[in-house]
Amino acid sequence: MGSYEKIEFKTVDGVVLRGWLFPAQSRGVGVVMSPGFNATKEMMGLPSTALAFQEAGITVLLYDPRGVGLSDGEPRNDINPFQQVDDMSDAVTYLLSRPSVEPRQGVGLWGFSLGAAVAMATAAVDPRARFIIAVCPGTETTYDMAKIRQVLTKAAKDRESRIKGNAPFYVPMLTKKGQSPVGWDPGFEHEAIMRLLHTHDEADPLRASLAPGHVNRTTAATYRYMLLWNVQHICQYITQPVLFLLAEHDQVIPVERQMVHYEALPGPKKVHVEAGAKHMDILDGKSSVSVNQVQVGFVQDAVNGKIA
Repeated sequence: MGSYEKIEFKTVDGVVLRGWLFPAQSRGVGVVMSPGFNATKEMMGLPSTALAFQEAGITVLLYDPRGVGLSDGEPRNDINPFQQVDDMSDAVTYLLSRPSVEPRQGVGLWGFSLGAAVAMATAAVDPRARFIIAVCPGTETTYDMAKIRQVLTKAAKDRESRIKGNAPFYVPMLTKKGQSPVGWDPGFEHEAIMRLLHTHDEADPLRASLAPGHVNRTTAATYRYMLLWNVQHICQYITQPVLFLLAEHDQVIPVERQMVHYEALPGPKKVHVEAGAKHMDILDGKSSVSVNQVQVGFVQDAVNGKIA
């Protein structure tokens, strides 16, 4: 197994974010990796993906987003993708300062689900990003009108309450039945939810605890940000090479919808649809070996200017 270091770095506004650095043996390109919605760095195969990059000579920074896992930030589990874009830029600054990264080869951005949309938006506003890998990108979201109005009403009351100095209101990320409070169809079978939230592997030091600090909740205010968040309009400003890595049986955002956003990308791009894979297991199931080969190959091609 490759080696990793526990690291921390500060954002522009002084919040400390924590994660793992997987330094390559020789100086070269780097990748910043960000998890999905309210997820931590240990979840859904991200560590094994980081190790695959490292073994290929690519240095990786894998970190917990603000307010999640081991990173600082208040309120806890307050998922604000606009803030995550700024934080990812600060992660780029940190990774570019590491001795195993060659600034001339640069740093690319990697994200899963919501993290992929954050990576795309970050690349659009941060020209330092050399390339983007978007795994099952959360490029659009639909809501159940009745449920989202209930949560937004709670969020409005939350703002009234917090002005008075009270703690924020929270809602479950997923109920025990796997349901979203705003009507998102996560497409998760019950077994996958239990694996995500409760199981771990004591034999693997990187996953001895599946998700340290993970909490199955978000602030009610999270859904104010999510309703306003729309990465589609900014995609026209992405000029870096992009890899869309999609799961054939993605139930969160079907491949045909993801392809609409892929086709709208104006710059160099490549798409790979992994046969038989689902949103939850594309990085951590039978597909892991082949998808890691695709990702490593894309990074190598992007650095060498071979993506058309």
